[in-house]
Amino acid sequence: MRTKLFKDISAGTIQVMLNQVLGLLAFIIISRYLTKSAYGELNWSLALLTFITSILSLRLEQIVVRKVAAGDDASKMLTLFSAHILFSGILFYLVLLGGSFAFPSFFEKHNMLLVLAISQLLSFFALPYKQLATGKEKFGWLAVMSSVSNLIRSVWLVWVAIFSSLDIKQVLLIYIISSLVELITCAWLVQKRLEVRLSLRYTLNDYTGLIKESLPQIGMVFLNACIARIDWILLGFFSTQVITAEYSFAYKVFELSPIPMLVIGPVLLTRLSGYFSRHSKDSLLAKQKELGFLIRFEMILATLLPLILNVVWSPLVDGLTQHKYGSVNKLTFLLLSSCIPFQYLINLFWTIHFSLNHLSLIFRITAITCAVIVTGNLFMIPLLNAHGAALVYLAAMITEYALYLRNSSFAGAAKTIGPLAICTGAAFLCGFAVDGLYMPVTLKLSLAVIGYMILLVLTRQVKKEDLLLAKQYLVREGIKSADR
Repeated sequence: MRTKLFKDISAGTIQVMLNQVLGLLAFIIISRYLTKSAYGELNWSLALLTFITSILSLRLEQIVVRKVAAGDDASKMLTLFSAHILFSGILFYLVLLGGSFAFPSFFEKHNMLLVLAISQLLSFFALPYKQLATGKEKFGWLAVMSSVSNLIRSVWLVWVAIFSSLDIKQVLLIYIISSLVELITCAWLVQKRLEVRLSLRYTLNDYTGLIKESLPQIGMVFLNACIARIDWILLGFFSTQVITAEYSFAYKVFELSPIPMLVIGPVLLTRLSGYFSRHSKDSLLAKQKELGFLIRFEMILATLLPLILNVVWSPLVDGLTQHKYGSVNKLTFLLLSSCIPFQYLINLFWTIHFSLNHLSLIFRITAITCAVIVTGNLFMIPLLNAHGAALVYLAAMITEYALYLRNSSFAGAAKTIGPLAICTGAAFLCGFAVDGLYMPVTLKLSLAVIGYMILLVLTRQVKKEDLLLAKQYLVREGIKSADR
């Protein structure tokens, strides 16, 4: 019997894998055919726009997911969030348009901003529909919503690359059209398939109530936006478009690397939100075996893919990008990919504390992390350029994990240290062992992965009991689903 959990994770996996493959295809084509200067300016503009739209959302998306998952009125959440997104997005574009008249020299230098902003805002307007699907655990429809834009971009870019000559004007047009289709698809699916519609019966008081609930998170919005993109933005100010292009390429691959976390994250958020709405945080004491299994499983996923990518990085990326972004980015990607195990555990800590509404703790930790990134980049980017930005980001992730570890009140927090150290150490040992060998990259990769798996068994990060525990949990979930 297929359990609801299995269906959720399967749908989430399909969504993430399809979306990431399509996004990766579009990403490689653009990086291959655009000059480094054009690619650097494109990514810098996207980073700035993403930074701003992230702030404009006021982090309401997480509140909407939590409320819908807990059983609140879905139509109300969709209406209020959509109204906020539409108003703030239009206001932002008007300010941006006014700025182009007030500061013409800036917009002459960054001439993609106004056009890219149209694409970014169309995707921004689709956000409420995706969050509603996540909160209702409709991960199949979420897969369609999240993939349609990348599907159009990848197919269109392949067509142009084969039959024409790709330039930045075509890329901008493709971005706008694909974002428009994404918005139309999301709105249609939510209203026709999920049968949740916008309504005019909600008042300004309902909206202000939602905003008041988000007030503790407003600072978080700015902090998270800084953490995500301030390094790109500062590189654009303190270095060249070429260096920005190189760093943003490595960072984009780094962002695509933690695919399993993107699958597990939404499921964990909805499940834990529902769980803590019925239980206290102390009830996790009875879940030590399951929690330990989850942590070990996440750490294996968090270190295996970075190991593979670092082993094949230079020959693979140089081959795909005409020797633009491979060898030159080897150290940068190694530093960035070292952050991934910490990100998995940070996501676990964050999900638990967000589900428990521990927003003040999350804010303090995120503020310190942001301060490390901003301050560090102001010093390190002028000194070491891309390598400096990558070093600062790694230091910030280690700091954030250590702060959660020290301040977290949930049972089992300290048990994350062992799997983190062992799995990360095993991956580094196997990666460095094969790095200096003169042999085909496929053989290097095979040796590294086999050695890694042997070390996991020897250090008991992989156990026979894990398979039994997973089977028992799936059976238990299957019984619950049948009862419902």
